[in-house]
Amino acid sequence: MKNSVGRGALILIISGLICKFFGAMFRLPLTNILGLQGIGVFQMVMSLYSLTLGFVSGGVTNSLSKLVSSARARGDYKKIGGHFRYALYFSLGLSVFFGVFFLLFSRSIASLQGYSGASISYMLLSLLLPMGALIGTFRGIIQGYENMTPTAISQIIEQVVKFAFGLIFAYFLGRRGIGAGVFGAFLGITLSEVLALLFLALVIKKKGVKPSDAPVRKEFFKAVLPLTVSSSTLPLANAIEALIIISLLSLAGLSNEVATTLYGLQSGVAGAILHFPLIISLAVASAMLPKISFLSAKDDYLGQQRIINKTFNIMWFLLIPLILGIIAISRELYPIIYPSVVDSYLDIAFQLTFLGGIAIILSAFMQFLNSILQAKGYYNYSLLFNVVGALGKILSIGIFAPIPQINIFAIPISNIVVFSIICICALIKLGALIKVSFFGFALPLLSAVIMFMVVKLWLSFLAGTFGVLIGVVLGGIVYLLLCLPLVFEYGRLIKNYKEA
Repeated sequence: MKNSVGRGALILIISGLICKFFGAMFRLPLTNILGLQGIGVFQMVMSLYSLTLGFVSGGVTNSLSKLVSSARARGDYKKIGGHFRYALYFSLGLSVFFGVFFLLFSRSIASLQGYSGASISYMLLSLLLPMGALIGTFRGIIQGYENMTPTAISQIIEQVVKFAFGLIFAYFLGRRGIGAGVFGAFLGITLSEVLALLFLALVIKKKGVKPSDAPVRKEFFKAVLPLTVSSSTLPLANAIEALIIISLLSLAGLSNEVATTLYGLQSGVAGAILHFPLIISLAVASAMLPKISFLSAKDDYLGQQRIINKTFNIMWFLLIPLILGIIAISRELYPIIYPSVVDSYLDIAFQLTFLGGIAIILSAFMQFLNSILQAKGYYNYSLLFNVVGALGKILSIGIFAPIPQINIFAIPISNIVVFSIICICALIKLGALIKVSFFGFALPLLSAVIMFMVVKLWLSFLAGTFGVLIGVVLGGIVYLLLCLPLVFEYGRLIKNYKEA
């Protein structure tokens, strides 16, 4: 096959690294421009945007990737145009509905969240959502052909343009207040979506894929409805969290300003840096889905099992040192990258990072397992597991956030709860299909723990920017030396992945 899981994942990992770099370059100065309270407001708006975008396009992208790949496996290319047609109707219809909703109720939503100045940013979502719907549809069609390059390029376009213009708009408009600064950041995001959409439209036109009248309605909605709801459950839980967290923290004895600041610390500081390793799991999941779907359509059980085992081992090998490495350097890193906002919150930021690191490991597992469920056509199970997990998250937030001794730490605790529930349920359903080498799992974990201790020991002697840089290099060398047998093995696997 022209495109393999390994090649697709590698492309998405590289683009993800580039995107995360520009994302960090966007988020770090944005936090300094808006302040902790401002970045807290930005995250509140972003959480609702992520929720609606997930509902509008998340299920469509994954279902199209699955359906197009299955149609290719069966040689039924006429169905691809039919799926394209229904995806456009479905996603654009939902995006217009939510866009009108945000236009009409922007002030009420912003007031409910505790900052009415954010209402203008909600109005802008009425433009962002239809573009997001089209982008998600185009990416799903292209990924169904196991071609991840256009998705990667469009993601880079989004991040670069957002970085270039989002910060400029936020800086100049931010002089008028926090609400105007947040609006400026979203204005930059809007421009980035316009350019990414134009690029993907050109790719689709060149590929010659057009909507058609092929009779696929039942098959399309059987996949897209549960996946749409499933992809929206966790963003919905996060949006509910954003709506209620300030009120819950006030029950813990915190003022509105301190509560918003702590939420900004969790979501805009610790959360931002911890999401960096997820580019690996997301890339692997996106690249693996059409491949597993293709093999599943051909009833190749051993082929599926082999791909799952190899991709998991490589994902784990890359993921675990990144997460433990970020936790190891976080206490020394935050004063460097957030010089004007961390100050007295340094200890809290480190503790949030430590707990959040555990949640991120589980989140990566969840992405991986969810991708397999969707590729296998277990749409309703994926939906059920995500709904149960989301309910567990909301319940955890409601129980722990009002406790004074826990307060903001309820968020990473609730994330651990939700990801654990989904992973356990998915593992039970998939059963013997998931086989992981003990050596491939244990050696990276043990090596990463030793790396963590070495880096912490080094930083106890030399901190500051120079100390952090040397610590990163030292940690990488220690990890690779300890994992040398796997380094050679995985290098060979990546090189020959096309044959898999």
